[in-house]
Amino acid sequence: MSHPKLRLEFLLFLGWVFVALGLRQPGLLALALPLGWHLLLATALARPRPDQELEATRRVHPGRAQEGETVAVTVEVRNKGPRTLEVFLQDEVPPGLEVLEGRTAGTFVVGPGAAAVLSYRVRAARGVHRFARVGVEVREPLGLAPSRAELPCPGQALVLPRVERGLALEPGARRALPVPGTARSRRGGLGVEFLGVRELRPGDLPRKLAWKAMARWDAPMVVEFVEERATEVALILDTRRRVYRHRPELFEHAVRAAATLAHHFLRQGHRVGLLQYGTILDWVFPGYGRRHAERILRELARAQLGDSEVFAELAHLPTRLFPAGSLLVVLSPLALGDEEALGRLAARGYRVWAIVPEGGAPAGGRGREAEWARRIVDLERTVLLRRVQRSRATVVVWPVDRPLAAVLRRARRALCR
Repeated sequence: MSHPKLRLEFLLFLGWVFVALGLRQPGLLALALPLGWHLLLATALARPRPDQELEATRRVHPGRAQEGETVAVTVEVRNKGPRTLEVFLQDEVPPGLEVLEGRTAGTFVVGPGAAAVLSYRVRAARGVHRFARVGVEVREPLGLAPSRAELPCPGQALVLPRVERGLALEPGARRALPVPGTARSRRGGLGVEFLGVRELRPGDLPRKLAWKAMARWDAPMVVEFVEERATEVALILDTRRRVYRHRPELFEHAVRAAATLAHHFLRQGHRVGLLQYGTILDWVFPGYGRRHAERILRELARAQLGDSEVFAELAHLPTRLFPAGSLLVVLSPLALGDEEALGRLAARGYRVWAIVPEGGAPAGGRGREAEWARRIVDLERTVLLRRVQRSRATVVVWPVDRPLAAVLRRARRALCR
């Protein structure tokens, strides 16, 4: 008698019996008999546990999507028993999923071997969304003693951060790798940009002969081009909660920027790694190709904010992970004190880019005190950016209401020098 309706009717029956016995009225006691028969019948018709007769399966399509795309979810609950059942289903939708159409709950009459189906579409935010179970209630004819259970019904939707297309950026190389790429290595070799002319050496191709230079110097000369090689790129995503305290929505923009830059550099043939710096050090070792791009996107899909006393400052960046001469791209709103860490990285021979997302309304209340607090925060941001710009790091302030490609295109001269 775990159901509220059944308990209430049982209490009414007992109360009626006690009143009839207390008043010594056999007629009142006879009026309680139909209620007693109703309770006995409801108990006799009660169904067994739903997990003994029902089985649930789930389909999530596509299992891999990008932000803004819709995902179709289908839950099928099949009746394995010999009797027809009236079933109420309630699916558990993970947080971060917005139901666009369809239904996540419903009542069905399911015959032996038949199935009840729930189907709906959701729009998913970035992350790994795991479905665990579906709630089931099997109702008996009188509706007093339904059986409830939660059937295991696993499923997963992996939603990757959105990648912005149309990025045109060619980083200069301080550390060139022995594989082709788009980074100018500042030495002669295969390429398209003119470097100079030199004397003919054994092994030079005839098509590289510089006829005008030969006529002027009266010696065999060849044209030399700037060699384009791959370089080492480390994307450093700041996941410290405190730097996003006033504008937490900027974290999603930083994640999308990391995904965009990883996709762009890998397509150019560079060797790219990813470091999430905040709660823990989550390091994806540098690599090449589409499979490595998928690995980085999956790690970015799981990125979350956190706090740690050990990694509260950028000064604790593990520089041993980055070979000398690498390009370090820091994606962070930054905090006071980070400018010193960026300056030390640049002084050690790294090329340092700081992509600083800006925009959005600061979190806080209303009133004069909140307005003064926002002004102080804006003043601190201005002082911080001026200090970073005085360091040897290249700073790009990114208003998030504008496309990242357009902002980097305007800063291309400073980034590629």
